[in-house]
Amino acid sequence: MNLNWLKTFTTVAATRSFSRTARELNLTQPAVSKHIAALEAFYGVKLVHRSRRAVTLTEAGTALVPLAQKILSAVTEAAQEMDSFVNSVKGTLAIGASTIPGHYVLPQIIRRFREEYPEVKINLEIADTGKIIERIVAGELPLGAVGAIKTAPLLAAIPFAQDELVLIIPPGHPLANRKIITTAALAGQEFIRRESTSGTRYELEKRLRSAGVDPENLRVVAEFGSTEAVLAAVEAGLGLSFVSRRAAENRAKSGRLVMRRLQGLSLKRTLYLVYPRNRCLSRPVKAFINFVTQKPS
Repeated sequence: MNLNWLKTFTTVAATRSFSRTARELNLTQPAVSKHIAALEAFYGVKLVHRSRRAVTLTEAGTALVPLAQKILSAVTEAAQEMDSFVNSVKGTLAIGASTIPGHYVLPQIIRRFREEYPEVKINLEIADTGKIIERIVAGELPLGAVGAIKTAPLLAAIPFAQDELVLIIPPGHPLANRKIITTAALAGQEFIRRESTSGTRYELEKRLRSAGVDPENLRVVAEFGSTEAVLAAVEAGLGLSFVSRRAAENRAKSGRLVMRRLQGLSLKRTLYLVYPRNRCLSRPVKAFINFVTQKPS
């Protein structure tokens, strides 16, 4: 058994494409085909149906996916455990981050971390909070940084930075000249919001409900999958929104949008490092957690 066959197979199962698998694994398409054929020969069963339109899994292939993922995860965990006996901290550290920590907090932290641990290479993957937590629980990422914690009993969470959500308004909007804005002033306004799996949206809606405002009653005219898209839309005059102060402050300073707090409603929040509760942590993961918690942002 060649573990590379399993890695190729699980990637094909995820991408449903031999060409995308080849790009992701830095292989040729013939090499991907050979890996799948070798795995099928090893087990003596067809795992993948390949046609011009799509790649689909057979019943056997579908059954093998979670088992292959467990095998690959166990191999990674074994390597991490053996690495704990090495004195130096080196290797690759994969971190999954939601938009705000990924774009506006972690880059500076990673720069300082690598000054202290130059032999650690960082791979930073940015996605929404729900996707990051899902991948950590599945064992696909060892560490994450998110802006909201939902029910995830298999994860441990450590606060590592503070953030604040603010209301952003297009210049020239009737609310832009107000220094004090209440929750009542939100009624009837057009809003842009993040996607449903966004930590920013989850935290905002929780706080609004606590203040007696039903988020479902807001007049939502658009929904975007990134903070930068929301900022650009507000700047263009599409509507109002709530984003991290860290994301909005440069545009606010240059006058491209107006940034306000809501009267009587605190939107300060904590950003968290999250990791699997019952799995061994590699030396790079332990070093990063210790570095961040001893030198908070």
